[in-house]
Parts: sequence; structure tokens; C-alpha cells
Amino acid sequence: MQEIIFIDEGSLPTPEGITREWVKAVAENRNEDEKLFSIIREAFQRKIDVGVHVPTYPQFRDMIGQFLDIIREEKNCYEPYVLKEENAKILELEIIDEVAKQYKKDTGKTLEVRVCIAGPTDMYLQAFGATAFVDAYNILALDIEKFIKQAFKTAKNFKIKVIALDEISLGLNDKIQFSDADIISALTVASTYARQQGTDMEIHLYSPLKYKLICETPINVIGFEYAGTPSYLDLLDRKVLEDSNTYVGVGVSRTDIFSLIGIINEKYRVNAWKEKEYLQKIVTELETSDVIKKRLETAFSILGDRIKYANPDCGLAFWPDQDLAFKLLENTAKAINEFNAEKRDQ
Repeated sequence: MQEIIFIDEGSLPTPEGITREWVKAVAENRNEDEKLFSIIREAFQRKIDVGVHVPTYPQFRDMIGQFLDIIREEKNCYEPYVLKEENAKILELEIIDEVAKQYKKDTGKTLEVRVCIAGPTDMYLQAFGATAFVDAYNILALDIEKFIKQAFKTAKNFKIKVIALDEISLGLNDKIQFSDADIISALTVASTYARQQGTDMEIHLYSPLKYKLICETPINVIGFEYAGTPSYLDLLDRKVLEDSNTYVGVGVSRTDIFSLIGIINEKYRVNAWKEKEYLQKIVTELETSDVIKKRLETAFSILGDRIKYANPDCGLAFWPDQDLAFKLLENTAKAINEFNAEKRDQ
């Protein structure tokens, strides 16, 4: 059996005393590089330390804005929205390269990394709204390809194992006016280069409702949020995945923090936002490694070797603090490692 690989979705809470607005500002004006770089490198190292097999660069900025702001900047483009490839850079990848260099020195191994980029559909909806301009949609897909090409150039001391497109609107947003053929075309443009490099190309969805459409593109991994919505598993036909040689990345730990805190509040009749000692119960009672492993076992009983990756449902940007977020990652790592060990022994 191919072992299931633990990836994370990228985003984290900012450290205490640091806001997402501050990170956005200093990432753009580059006037506090030393502090910013330290924050990102420390968070990335902690992902490695808690056991994420293929960590995503730490995201402390808005997923769509991080890319769209670059594309909207006139000096970065040949003409509106037509990005110059040399400007399609992900700063965080440059920052984590130093951690990867040290990792290689310490272990003798090259660190594998997941790179997450806003998908063309989500980016389009934020830039242009619901009206469908197919040419603009395809231009954004080409811009994404440029970010991917630059990511490979940046990866000097690490290997890109997964490129992921964040497309939470697909299957959820009824305002999407593009035809299935338009969506297939844009996703094909955005994903072809990465597949040509032998890298797994993932699409991160909330719901796998449109998964058959994804199976018609070069994208070979469909990530979806199973832990918070177990019924999503029922939408997938294993034979369709097998026939198209498509794998899944299954969300096995819940990240819907407001719902989780609501459960704690109701159970203990407290306000855990204020009585913060109760927040730990999220990772000691609700999202324990045993609970997470049982979810993975259930998903495996249905999808089997179509599961290539497992991860938390979504990012952790809005969790109350980093320690709680990293404890969830640690619990998830333990669950996946124990699942793999049990399968090896069978």
C-alpha cells in the first residue's frame, strides 16, 4: 500500500501581537524583512516539527488578494491583467528556502513542499464579479501558470511535491456563469505546466460536487473537506476516479473553529472565547488523533488507494492562536502515521 501523505492547507493564525494587515503591508513595502522573514520561517519550521510530511508555505495573507494584488499592479503587467512572468513571485517561497537549506544540512534529505495558489475561478469572481468574460478568465489562468513557473525557479533547496489551486467557489457558488467547457479550459491552462514537471496538481474544494469536471483536466488530486461534512464522501464514485487516474486529498480533521467552539460552549456552558482554558478541549476532546484516525479509516474503506493525501479540512488562519493550530496539526500527524503503520503491519 502507498502510504498516505500528510499535507496542510497553508494558513495559520498570526503570532500574538502581529496582525494580518501588518503582514500584508510589510510583504508589499518590504521595510521590515527581518521580522517578517523570522515569523514565516519559525512557523514553517514548526510545521515540520509537528510532523507535516509535505508542508505548505505559511500563509498569513489573504489567499486571493496575495496574488490578485500583484496582477492588478500596472507596473507588473504588459497590459491590464497580463502579468510579466518575472513579477509572478511568491515571496514566502523565497523566505522558506533558508529553512529547507538547513533541513537538507541536518537530515541529508531534500524537503518536499506544497505550494498553494488562488485558482482562476475564485480569482475571477473577486476581480470581475459574476459577469462572465471568458477572455479575462483565461488571462488569469495564464497568470497562475506564471506563478507556478516562478515557484519552480525559486525552489533551490526544496522540491515542490504538490501545486494546489484554491477553488472554494466551485461546487458552492451559484453565481459562476462560465460553462463547464470554460472551466475545464481555464483549469487546464493553469495546471498543465506543473504536471509536465512531474508534480502532483491538486485542486482544493470545499465540496467535491463538480469532481467529474475536474477529472477532465490535468489536475490529478481533488482535495475536499470531509471531516466537517462527512456526506461529501457519498458524492464520489471510486470508479470515475480510477478511470481518470485521479486521486483525492481528504480532509480528516475539522477546522471550522466557530462550530467547534460552539460545541464546547454548549457542553460546558461557557464562553470559550473569554474563558480560553476551555479552548484546549477542541484538541483534547473533539479533534483527537483517535477521532481523526477513525475518519481516515472510514474514508479509506470507501475510496481505498485513491486517497493519496490527508490534511485538515481547510486553513487555520482564524483559529484563536498558533499553539492550538499546531496541536491540531500534531494530532493529525499522529493519526495519519498510526494509520499508515497499521496498514503496513497488515
